[in-house]
Amino acid sequence: MKYPNLLIKKVLSGLGYSVTRKQVSGKILVNVFNTSHNKNALLSYIRSVFEGNSKDNRHTNRLKTHTIAEILNELGYNIDVVDCSDDFNGDFGKYDMVIGLGKSLDHVLKLRDNSSKTKVVWFGTGCNPLFSNPATIKRVADFYKRHGKLMLSSSRYIKDDTVLQHEFADWIILHGSKFAKATFRTENISTIHAPVFIKHTVTRSDAEWAAAKQNYIWFGSDGAIHKGLDLVIDTFKELKNCTLHICGQLENEKEFFNYYGPVINSAGNIKYHGFVNVESDKFKEILKSCAFVIYPSASEGNSPAVITCMANGGLIPIVSESADVDIDTYGILIKDLTIQAVNDAVKQSQQLSVGELELCSRKIVAETNRVNTFEYFKTDFKAKLQEALNNIK
Repeated sequence: MKYPNLLIKKVLSGLGYSVTRKQVSGKILVNVFNTSHNKNALLSYIRSVFEGNSKDNRHTNRLKTHTIAEILNELGYNIDVVDCSDDFNGDFGKYDMVIGLGKSLDHVLKLRDNSSKTKVVWFGTGCNPLFSNPATIKRVADFYKRHGKLMLSSSRYIKDDTVLQHEFADWIILHGSKFAKATFRTENISTIHAPVFIKHTVTRSDAEWAAAKQNYIWFGSDGAIHKGLDLVIDTFKELKNCTLHICGQLENEKEFFNYYGPVINSAGNIKYHGFVNVESDKFKEILKSCAFVIYPSASEGNSPAVITCMANGGLIPIVSESADVDIDTYGILIKDLTIQAVNDAVKQSQQLSVGELELCSRKIVAETNRVNTFEYFKTDFKAKLQEALNNIK
């Protein structure tokens, strides 16, 4: 069974490490902070984060896991941790709360009754799968119609998902904004901003802004068609006066890479950088060379990829509504998931003056550095969780 934040198998498996383990009961890490509170919680997320001796900040999902555990501790819970991909068939009666996502939440929701004290809080990281599945298939169908190639491997289709968790949890804390929230039917939902690593500060002269205005970045992980990279490439191969920078490990999607590799190589205005570490000088240099991040995704939850470029480089977002990024007065909306709509948005971006770009960029850096830090995430998540617990009947 796969869930929204487990679709990229290489990410979760690649982020684990083997060191001294804490006390283990079956597949559960028991009382990871060795506390003696009066309440107990089961956190179902990335267990390997707690199999080391220090806070793990190699990936946002891992640091989010540890931060949520810290919040539970501060709220007076002893914390057991199970991996969200593991089966859980144990006795949940000791837990006042089960939080996260994965099979343990299914188990509790199926077996608890009105006498159970266990509250269930689902931590979602994007749109409702009941929305995102049809949306991603529509994108694959569009690609098939245009190119005659069926590439389900470049979608974000959740094959074995169940509607149980997000439909029947007591509360949802959603990593998302207005669009993602609207895809859920429940009123018992709170939204939080995506926390990202902010490692760089980029400044540009007027001359550098004038040059950057011709440069755009697509920055993403697996699911190239879902995230609109095909639309972006098909647009930019005809826009010889603008340059597209692609940052992402496309080799992981062999069909897509084999199809678009020759297109990228023959287009002098499309630069493929492969995987780029967000902490690296190379990433900073690419960000500085660009004015815009472009992302016509079919379904996101406050897209961390886009916000990473905004926060670290002050880039102006050119995004679809379903990318779920608050563009306010400093972004450009891609009105439809079509080549024409992407083209129109790029042309609109070219109408901005250097002064307008600088003003938008300053607003973007100020806002993202305010609400997309892990410090803000911890404060906001804690407040939203406390609110949820106060309102769960």
